This record gives sequence, structure tokens and C-alpha cells, in this order.
Amino acid sequence: MMVVYHHIIVTLLSFITTSSSFHAPKQSNGIHLTQLYQTNAHHQHELLQGMVQFVGRDMINPKTNRFYYYCRPHDGRCEHVHMPLRDLAAAWDATKAIEYLNGQNSEILQPLVDAVKCTLRYYVGALESVQQKEDLSLSEDVLLEPIHIGHSALLLLSACNALKLNMVDEHDMEDIKNAIDGLSRGILSKQLDNGAFCSYYKDKIDYVQGIAFFPGEAILALITAYNCNFLDKTTNERIMSAMLHAFEFYSDYYDNEDVDMNYNIWQVIAFAALYDCLHRKAQKQDEVAGYVLAMCQEICQSKSWKYQLSRGQSFYVNLETIEIACGLDALAEGIRVAKLQQEIELVTLFERNAANALQFLSWMQSHVPSTCVLGSGGLGYGGICVLEQRLDVTGHAISAMVKLRKLATD
Repeated sequence: MMVVYHHIIVTLLSFITTSSSFHAPKQSNGIHLTQLYQTNAHHQHELLQGMVQFVGRDMINPKTNRFYYYCRPHDGRCEHVHMPLRDLAAAWDATKAIEYLNGQNSEILQPLVDAVKCTLRYYVGALESVQQKEDLSLSEDVLLEPIHIGHSALLLLSACNALKLNMVDEHDMEDIKNAIDGLSRGILSKQLDNGAFCSYYKDKIDYVQGIAFFPGEAILALITAYNCNFLDKTTNERIMSAMLHAFEFYSDYYDNEDVDMNYNIWQVIAFAALYDCLHRKAQKQDEVAGYVLAMCQEICQSKSWKYQLSRGQSFYVNLETIEIACGLDALAEGIRVAKLQQEIELVTLFERNAANALQFLSWMQSHVPSTCVLGSGGLGYGGICVLEQRLDVTGHAISAMVKLRKLATD
């Protein structure tokens, strides 16, 4: 039986409360993010705070200090499930929540910090040499699945953020720094002569397998490590040339192959990070910006964004939540790059879509009442009613909102 919740639908301009569960809210008519956050700072804070609380309150197993993958609000059940990639991403997502909290809420903050530390210790302890002694990857015996560069990338991202936020204990410091350098070298060892990355460590030639996700994650991780100054000098020097070579391949692949939207999302996030490095060095920044902005325009033209957000909310609760949350994480980067490039029309287009997405996510969040034992504040998956709240979807939304808040206040 369908459960219809009385909920708050937030409009783009005024976040007006309505009384019908499936009314379509008013859509943005070009409101800028700065206006949105200044006018509705309290509502935006509540939306983001709810997500952060969900991660720190509901998605950590207090017995193991490890992250759950999802919870079911209506029966109060949490599941870890064997998904090492999501386990690693959970630690990275949590570092973004910790950065947002900035010491504000010790009740949520400490469990998040403890869970990140515990996750890092577990996986750093499972590293092994790839081919050369200094090139590291995770052990297949520990992962219980084929190892690929996505595993290394997400561990690398988590470790870099943990060090940046001064979360690493003194006795773990050397292991973490060695892991960052070794994982970077391990990923670099998988770049082929054409600039592409072979996703799986035991496969030397297939660069198409996993291309929608893993290369973008790997490129972002390498650039993050490069920017954090935690690398050996030799490793650091290899990264920039490798990234420029990768750009030539992946931008050409995008132009000549039929790619799905998952490809756009990770490529935007990865090459927006490369753009920042090039902007400082005055190299190829316009080409990289053009690639990033073209992919963001395609996100805005995709079915979920162009049609669903243009006419209101889906009757099927959560149907497009994953695409909207992940797309918004990328679109926040597109707004930043468009502003730096002074592409005013694209800034307006992206900000309007971002504002629509924020309102969509607020609508999604409101479908789990605060009276539920678990799941309030999170985002997830469902059909005609909410079935589960997931850490990965919520993590992308946290990442997006932190970026958008910074853009609105800079």
C-alpha cells in the first residue's frame, strides 16, 4: 500500500510550504546561488545538516566503527554489505562531512573521525606491491574481488583528506604518507601509451572496461595527491604529464564515442581539478574548461535534469535521486569553471539547474519523517515510497552542497 507523507516542498525562490504530497513546486526563473543561499540560508543549512547527521548518526556501526552502506527507515535495519568500493568511498564522503562540521558538533564529529580512521587503518594494512616494490594496490585476498584503480583512487582520496584535516594519529602518519605515494605510483603504472588508464591491475590492455567510473576517480585522486604535497618528488613530477596525456585521450573519446551520463559526472569532477592546476600554470586551461563545460551542458540536457526537474517532482519518490545528487556534484564544478572562464550564459544555466536540484533533494529528504528510527536526513532509493537511504547518494549530495555553499559565499 502506498504511504503518502505530508511533507514540505521547498520552492526555489521562497521555500513555500505546501500541503499536497505530490504537487510540483515552482521552478527557478534564473535565481543565482548567492541569492538562494542568502535568502534561504537556514533551509540550506537544515538540508545539509540533515545529511551530515544521517552519515554520522545512522550509518556507523558503533561496535566496529565502520560504515554501513544503507538503512531501511521503516524497519530500522542497517546493512554493511560486501562492497569495498563503497566502503572506501564512505570514508571519503565522511571527510567532507567532517570538513563541513569544522568542530561544531562533537556528538556527530567524533564517530565520523573514528570511522574514517578505522577504515583507513583496515585498508592501508591491506596494501601490497603491484609490480615494483614502491607501486601499491589493495590486496585481492582482502577485497575478495578483482582489484582496480577505483579501489586505489578512493583510498587515496580518503587518505589525502584525512591528512589535510589533521585526522591522522602520529603513529599512523608514516604508513598513510607511504600509502599515498605508493597508491599514486600504482595508478600511474596502469596508464597506457595512448593516455588511457587500464582499470584492472591484472589487465594490461582493456581501457574501456570501467571507463564510466574508474579513470575519472583515478585522475581526481592523482591530482588531489599532487596538490596536497604528500608525494615523493619523482612521483609528483610524473603526475602532471600523465594528466595532460590522459586529457588528450578522454576528451577525444568523449567526442567520438557514445558515452553514458556516468562518464560525464566523474570526468567533470576530475578534469575540473586539473583545470585548477593548469589555470595556475597557464597551460591548456581553455581546452580543459571547454571539455568540462560541454559535459555539464549534457548533464543539464539529460532526461532526469531536463524533463523531470522542468515539470516538478516525480510521482515515484527517489526515482531520479541518484542521477540528480551525482550530477549536482559535477555541476557545482561546472559553475565554478564557468565563472572563472567568464561564461555568463553557462553560469546562469548551471545555477538555475543547481537550484532546481537543491529543491528536488530537499523534497526527497522530506519523505522520511524525523520520527523514523533511522534514515531521517539521508537520500536513497525507492519506488512509489522510500525503500532505503544510502550513504553513497547522500555523500555525493553533501559534496555538492559544500561546493555550492563555498561558491555562494566567495
